[in-house]
Amino acid sequence: MQRKERRKTKTKAITGILITLLLASTLGIVTPNVSGNASAKWTFMVYMAADNNLDPWAYQNLALMDDVGSSDDVNIIVLWDGYYAPAYLYKVVLGDIELVGGFPLNGAEVNMGNWTVLKAFVDFVNDEFTADHYFLDLWDHGNSFTGGCVDEHTGVEGLSRDRLMNDEVATALQGHHIDIIAWDACLMAMMEVAYEYVALNVNSDYLVGSENYVPLYGYPYDKILQALVGDPDISARDFAITVASEYAEYYRPRAHWNGGVMATLSVIDLSKIMEAAEDLQALIEELETKLGDDFDTYRELISEARGDGNLPWAEYGWEYYVDLPTFTLSLKNLASDPDVKEKAGVVSDTLLNETIVYVGNTKPMESVSALGIGIWFPPSFHSTGNANQPTNVFERYNALQFDSTGWLDFLYAYWNDDGGGTSGSGKRRGRS
Repeated sequence: MQRKERRKTKTKAITGILITLLLASTLGIVTPNVSGNASAKWTFMVYMAADNNLDPWAYQNLALMDDVGSSDDVNIIVLWDGYYAPAYLYKVVLGDIELVGGFPLNGAEVNMGNWTVLKAFVDFVNDEFTADHYFLDLWDHGNSFTGGCVDEHTGVEGLSRDRLMNDEVATALQGHHIDIIAWDACLMAMMEVAYEYVALNVNSDYLVGSENYVPLYGYPYDKILQALVGDPDISARDFAITVASEYAEYYRPRAHWNGGVMATLSVIDLSKIMEAAEDLQALIEELETKLGDDFDTYRELISEARGDGNLPWAEYGWEYYVDLPTFTLSLKNLASDPDVKEKAGVVSDTLLNETIVYVGNTKPMESVSALGIGIWFPPSFHSTGNANQPTNVFERYNALQFDSTGWLDFLYAYWNDDGGGTSGSGKRRGRS
């Protein structure tokens, strides 16, 4: 009860601060040009795209951030675009947020779904809040290869809604080294997402994201930032692991916040993605050949392995995605063909021993199929017409860098003459 009351008080305080800053800006009051420490070790950047139905949760998350605040070694910088207010850049300090002067988009009704806004944010923060390491938190809704950071007031005539695609994220980050890209959003620990960043030469070491939906409450920012401020010498790898472990630890006793479904957060080593993709390509080429030789036998084998890879939240209409390590492990165990068995084993070994650094789950790893990275794998061609998917899903998939691996060709081979059963629908919950 005390925790709830404290959070309510903190949220009111943040609201009051925002109103004060908005009035100051409107009245032309000069605001201090808040700056970073030249010797900072980390700059923690939050691209808070709250111009949608997640707006109330922005206040909650900012309250958690200012429970800790910036230090001499850590800058906490937030670009906040709310549903009822334009965008402003803030530095989070203990118990407060401070407006950062000089940012060209302050007070503008920006489109957070436009890559130029993300670029302006990252460029400015890298110049004004220099540090040894950078963490970029993309805060909002997410939906795998169809992107995230939805903006419902774009400020552009005729464009009522927009979102960032992953190739746009890659474009915006060119010229910068971002140690960790983290999505506080649903369904972003996906092979297609990681591959897009690597193929488009994003200079980043780790991707932090979830195969699942992320609860509305999002990351436990107080716990994450306490760890960073308490140990600013922490390596990027260890801090990424800390984010995932604190997330799992926070939601472990709060399963009801996630609809009773497991919460999971992964750390993916982007330097290992291409190797995993090459191994996967060898496997699916082998499977396509086998499907051509004996369709019924290998269709059944793949279907069984795909079923094992179904994520625990498939019951809510998200059966488009499977856990890739579980799928390939199951193929390895089920296949009698030595070529399929060997190639599936290579993929699972690469993913589990090299690509996936850490997985934070609210359930024991041995009891779940969420082992760290998902992939788009609808059960049938016709199921992709489900209301939970965009109508131009195939056009979007064809435009991905990952399409060069032949995954979609494999899906077409697998779907051939399958009867086209439609998948069930379900309501999404969380940051999707």
